[in-house]
Amino acid sequence: MRPPPPRLLVVDDEEDTCEIYKMTFEAEDFEVEIARDGLDGVTKTVDFKPDVILLDIMMPNMDGYEVLQVMRDNTSMNVVIVVLSNIAQDKDIEQAKKAGADFYLAKADYDPDQVVEKVKELMKNKPTYM
Repeated sequence: MRPPPPRLLVVDDEEDTCEIYKMTFEAEDFEVEIARDGLDGVTKTVDFKPDVILLDIMMPNMDGYEVLQVMRDNTSMNVVIVVLSNIAQDKDIEQAKKAGADFYLAKADYDPDQVVEKVKELMKNKPTYM
């Protein structure tokens, strides 16, 4: 029997970004949900139980750093978190990794297909998938 598809949550306030990643990951047999801000992202993480989260940093209501803190403080949330952001200074990357990001990608440096490949690579460490 085939395992269920991996679940991906895109947490980003930019509608176009969300739609592009939703379509790209669904084409690779991922089940995808979208959250438009950090607070919605935390709520959907609890309900949707994603395997991977693509997380923007600059968002309303709760920024990506705050989301990371909540996720990592809740030890029952075993999820791979990939920060995908336009801000990519060394200090931002370091702050995100300290807060619990598994990986950090600058939006400008990766196209959606490359992000899919990176996510698949990171998920190989999760024995249930890929």
